[in-house]
Amino acid sequence: MSTEPRPSFREFRKLVQRIREEFDEMPGLRFTVNEAARFWAIDEVTCASVLMQLAAAGFLARGTDCRFEMYRQA
Repeated sequence: MSTEPRPSFREFRKLVQRIREEFDEMPGLRFTVNEAARFWAIDEVTCASVLMQLAAAGFLARGTDCRFEMYRQA
């Protein structure tokens, strides 16, 4: 069980924005939750929450390989 403190609501919102901006700057990014957590040096639970929120907002899509990437409309 992780003993890392969870971010406050304000910190979480900033994290969501920062990760969104990074996907905007590098549209080819594709990460599993584990890979993204290591890339951004955050715990996996928080990382999963951020990625799922961005997916729910329609910004990211989760592929069949469980990697998140920017959503592209056909």
